[in-house]
Amino acid sequence: MFSSLLLDEPLLDALESLGFTEMTEVQESAIPKALEGKDLIVNAKTGSGKTLAFVLPLLQQILDNPQSVTQALILAPTRELCRQINKQCTLLAQYTDIRTAVIIGGEDPKYQLKALEKYPDVIIATPGRLLEHVKRNIIELEAINILVLDEADRMLAMGFSDQVIEVASRCNEECQTVLYSASFNQKKFKLLTDAILYEAEEIIVDDPRNNNLNITQLKIAADNSTHKLKLCDYILKNVDDDFKFSKAIVFANKRATVNSISGWLQSKEIPSAVIHSDISQDIRNQLLRKFRNNEINIIVATDVASRGLDITDLDLIINFDVPRNGEDYMHRIGRTGRMFDTGMAITLVDSQEWNQMISIENFLDVKCIERKIKTLTGKYAGPENRKSSGKAYGVKRKKKVTKKKVKKKIKSRIRDKKNIGKRRKPSEKESAVK
Repeated sequence: MFSSLLLDEPLLDALESLGFTEMTEVQESAIPKALEGKDLIVNAKTGSGKTLAFVLPLLQQILDNPQSVTQALILAPTRELCRQINKQCTLLAQYTDIRTAVIIGGEDPKYQLKALEKYPDVIIATPGRLLEHVKRNIIELEAINILVLDEADRMLAMGFSDQVIEVASRCNEECQTVLYSASFNQKKFKLLTDAILYEAEEIIVDDPRNNNLNITQLKIAADNSTHKLKLCDYILKNVDDDFKFSKAIVFANKRATVNSISGWLQSKEIPSAVIHSDISQDIRNQLLRKFRNNEINIIVATDVASRGLDITDLDLIINFDVPRNGEDYMHRIGRTGRMFDTGMAITLVDSQEWNQMISIENFLDVKCIERKIKTLTGKYAGPENRKSSGKAYGVKRKKKVTKKKVKKKIKSRIRDKKNIGKRRKPSEKESAVK
């Protein structure tokens, strides 16, 4: 119960107005430790309530020690995630005077500068844009007492490690640092954690490889991209009770593929929105607002939408392409089945992707159910001969026998050509003997 925590009344009132009474496992484990001011490494699956777990103690610490400067900094890898965190902060701080500011790329800096002029208590930012302001002396970090890294695994994958370390080095020496992740790997994080954490306590609520029991995970064999488009068309027309959904996201690995899928769906009179890095931030925000408000119910996106989106009634994920790795798969399907809700994830797998999909399943220790759509059964139904791991046997290639080439003489010398095809004339002595 949140009421058991030593929280000020404004925060308890906000929790009550939002309908939060019982704490999730990660909240119950992390909030008391954070309130004590300890450095933490917290790993919990997507949709488990991590954002509230670090925002709530952060707000309480600001209420306990109000100042006229920015005290808390939250770093996140994507713009969408920053906006999501800011929304949570604003709702939880609605009965207080705590102000927040979002510092991200893709927006007009003048609005950010206006927000910074008001000395917000909390800044939520992406590392790159934050450092731009820091180096221009627009933002000073010396007074930061609380630093939170959300989706730290993604920041590492995006190459933000050095930037995060630089930001941390500019914060107060006594700064409390909290690192949150859904796929914590001690070896991968070692350089970062050694640089910015002090005697950090690890709270591993969920093993990164644990299966999300709230999500039904299926895979459907497909012949090729054209076959996959037909499968998407069938699933998204919402005619099959097995695939009924309210909202859906179709993920693809490349922007060109996303555009192709959306164009196909439009031709089949299935309206959808497109989200990838070429879409401006303002348009992305408009599309996500429409998605939340049920004005559209299908989004086609790259992995920019695989983190930070917490949308109610999102109950179907389709992986048009098999993700590049297990962590990307986990974050994609984690957009559904959040908290106590349920959802479905369908991955379309062709012959070239089969072994990659099996590697993901083995990494996450999950077995996706193989499904077929009778009217759209293709020629490829998965490998006939499979290894014990589930992967397809490779075809042995015969070694090509190459004949040794005779080296040609490179130099053309006169002596090699001399008297070629000419008979030697006998000398006078030889003629006399005869």
